[in-house]
Amino acid sequence: MNAFTRKTLIFIAVMVMVGFGGWFGRKVYQKATEHRLVAEASQYLRKQDLRNASLCLQRALQINPVNVEANQLTADMLEEAGSPAALNWRIRAAQIQTNNVEYRFAWALTALKMNDLPSAVQALSGLDKRARSTAEFHKLAGALAWNLHDAKDAETEYSEALRSEPTNQAITLNLATVRLVSTNPVVADQARLSLEQIPANSPLYLTALRDLMTDAVAHKSFKRALSYSQKIVDDPNATYGDKLAHLQILRLANASGFDSWLAALKKEAGYSADHAYALGHWMQLEESPAQALRWLQSLPANMQTNLPVPLAITDCQIAMKDWEALRLTVEKQDWGDFNYYRLALESLANRNEGRNIDAENAWQRAVLLSEHRLDQLARLDQLTASWRWTQERTEVLQQIVSTFPQATWAGEQLVEVFYASGQTRALADLLNKLYAADPSNVHVKNNLATILLLLRSNLDKADRLASESYNSSPDNPFYACTYAYSLLLQSRPGEAAKVVSSLKIDYLKNPSIAAYYGIVEAEAGNTQLARAPLKLAESARLLPEETELVHQAEARLRNI
Repeated sequence: MNAFTRKTLIFIAVMVMVGFGGWFGRKVYQKATEHRLVAEASQYLRKQDLRNASLCLQRALQINPVNVEANQLTADMLEEAGSPAALNWRIRAAQIQTNNVEYRFAWALTALKMNDLPSAVQALSGLDKRARSTAEFHKLAGALAWNLHDAKDAETEYSEALRSEPTNQAITLNLATVRLVSTNPVVADQARLSLEQIPANSPLYLTALRDLMTDAVAHKSFKRALSYSQKIVDDPNATYGDKLAHLQILRLANASGFDSWLAALKKEAGYSADHAYALGHWMQLEESPAQALRWLQSLPANMQTNLPVPLAITDCQIAMKDWEALRLTVEKQDWGDFNYYRLALESLANRNEGRNIDAENAWQRAVLLSEHRLDQLARLDQLTASWRWTQERTEVLQQIVSTFPQATWAGEQLVEVFYASGQTRALADLLNKLYAADPSNVHVKNNLATILLLLRSNLDKADRLASESYNSSPDNPFYACTYAYSLLLQSRPGEAAKVVSSLKIDYLKNPSIAAYYGIVEAEAGNTQLARAPLKLAESARLLPEETELVHQAEARLRNI
């Protein structure tokens, strides 16, 4: 190698090293800047300096949009400000770091605070056995059950949480709250007394007053409810939501201070988009969409386009079925992270105006914006369900199942959609995928066995799955029905009849269970046992193959 070549190679090597060093140095610098910005944002949040926290987080997310801590802190900041956008950021954090149960717990907690119960259900679904054994899970599950008006499950969950944290006064308070609705007056009175004895300097004082107020409203004791509510709003820590609750109780009690309190809330809402949204939502539900819309449109123009106020405006327009106004509202606005929702509303408006091509284009843009965002796809699922857009909802759920397999709730909902529309083969394909993803899910296993049996497809596998499901939980009536039908197809009608004969009488009030009971008993020759269940099965929502089996069983009875 001559001297010139050697010098050239050395020069190239040096330049490569310099280039690599520059690239590497830039990456290190960006990473350091990202960490510094997140740390500063955390400090600003502790000082309640939301403006500077927001600036730091925006810059950190520009450097790295998937910085999970920045996403979580953004959710903290928005939740502190009372913004509904906080929930989207909770879901994003859980989506970025799927193995972190704390992020799913934070998602569930925010969803509960915002009364988005379907989202809370989604957050808690799919957690493993270890996560479900924690006190945090039981506390959240208890709160969810309570919000779903299932006092029995709420008491069970809170009792489990208290076993893990016996000195936690918040759990004790929640148990007392649940027991307020007890049908046993002694239990209810003891719970009420326990809450009333919480001192004013306790951090649980306002929570106890809110629970007592809710209990008083439930018993239509509005004078007592107003007394509790007045104590709440007199407290310096009362929230705007507390003030709205006071407004509602003033209305229920037909109290003289209603008009002046409403005027004060309107004035306060004029300085906060979040408060304006909350009051507009209350007015829509409690007064009328037209009145709420008039007030919202009386706000300054910049406030009307400042999220989340446009969400309240469009809710009113949808309730009034003013599709042209809805379209004009959403067509030319920029909702930032909520543009997917704006496009969905644009699609809704166009569809109701008969502008089908524009509706389809807007919808496809909404889906495209959401394709890698579980929070947005989940919201589109909720919208399509409420609008009864079956085809679009199916597409959204299929995308979630494909992109986010850990979101097990989507698979369960898609099963329901296919079942309701009688798509047996689509059910088979879906359940095969869900079973492959999680063979330990007994519910999926049983459903797959049922569909394979109905289609007479891969019967060896179907028989095995049916047997495994039944043996794992012999008292489950649905597993028993699947196993009995499997035995029937194996020409073992006597054994099949023995399985269904063990079902409790109350289970036979369910038309779907009654259908399989009647089919099995008719095939086994027990005609008297089969008649009533088969009659009830006529009202069941069944798959086409199941309906045909019921008809065949009824024909067999007529020919006897």
